[in-house]
Amino acid sequence: MAKIKAINISNMDGKNTFYINQAILCKNKGIINDRYYQNYKENYEQVTLIESEKIDDFNKKIKNKLEYKDFRRNIITSGIDLNNILNKKIQINNVVLKIHQLCQPCKYLQNKLGVKNLVKLLAYKSGVRAEILKSGEISNYNHIEILR
Repeated sequence: MAKIKAINISNMDGKNTFYINQAILCKNKGIINDRYYQNYKENYEQVTLIESEKIDDFNKKIKNKLEYKDFRRNIITSGIDLNNILNKKIQINNVVLKIHQLCQPCKYLQNKLGVKNLVKLLAYKSGVRAEILKSGEISNYNHIEILR
């Protein structure tokens, strides 16, 4: 069953991210208190999601135990293949998101985490970007439903 494993934000650019238990997502604005709240270029940049399973696999490959929050994505999921739901909608509690595109890893993250070849190792495994279509509140362990 697909669910939220953790929620992660940063309230300032370049600062470390931190876990929160709940988040309020606002249509056309983003996640309240996140660094990108009303500060994005395209609608699909309002929220990012990544699979905990992909992070766990990455940690095995590099023989390390980086925390989920270190990957700087907002919603850490489990039990869902995010790459397979591009251009689809999901519902978490009363929030509706449209999954728009892959969120590829970058040199910034590679340098910040100090992991050689991170960009190469995480290509197509680094989550997705989403737009908030319906506002509401989400919490850890909420179920994720793919809308048809």
